Amino acid sequence: MANPPFWLSRKMFLFKVCRWMGLACFRSLVVSLPNVRQKKLIHKLQKEKAFREEIKIFREKIEDFREEMWNFQGKIRAFQGQILGFWEEERPFWEEEKTFWEEEKAFWEMEKAFREEEKTFWKKYRIFWKEDKAFWKEDNALWERDQNLLQEDRALWEEEKALWVEERALLEEEKALWEDKKSLWEEENALWEEEKAFWGEGGGHVAEEQIVENGHHNVNAGPRLPAFSRNRG
Repeated sequence: MANPPFWLSRKMFLFKVCRWMGLACFRSLVVSLPNVRQKKLIHKLQKEKAFREEIKIFREKIEDFREEMWNFQGKIRAFQGQILGFWEEERPFWEEEKTFWEEEKAFWEMEKAFREEEKTFWKKYRIFWKEDKAFWKEDNALWERDQNLLQEDRALWEEEKALWVEERALLEEEKALWEDKKSLWEEENALWEEEKAFWGEGGGHVAEEQIVENGHHNVNAGPRLPAFSRNRG
């Protein structure tokens, strides 16, 4: 409920005081009031007067508060203006943020595609790893086979080397035999030259006479020639 104006409250207060004072005077003429009641009435009036003073002070405080409230409303309006200015200043930032979120969305889409590619890649990698393992297993088997073949080839090479040494020894022997044959051939050639010279000097007629005289005659092959009359081999 709204309080009455200050001037109206003051008039009411004065009216009550006059009424009480009048009644007190009137009653004092008729009958005397007890001192206790007068003291209570005075105390009551003093309390009401003090309360009115408090009301006055409180109304002043209300006016001061209203003034502060209007000042604060002005501050609110200024702050609202600052906020509006801030929103205007922040508009480019929000545009950039919007662009950023769009780019982020595109990035997440790209990441999703990348994850799919990564999944496919690791699947291919596992297949490749299995194939690679099988390949190296087969390669190890081939390597072992090559090592065995190399051992066999080395053994064959050792045998071939032994045969080559043996063949070389045989060639040396054949060379020695050829040298011996050459020497024999040279000796035979020399004897043939001597025999040729002998027959050319007429020694053949003397030889025949000696054969006839001695009786050396071969029935199957005819007269035997001297030992130095050998044919050329």
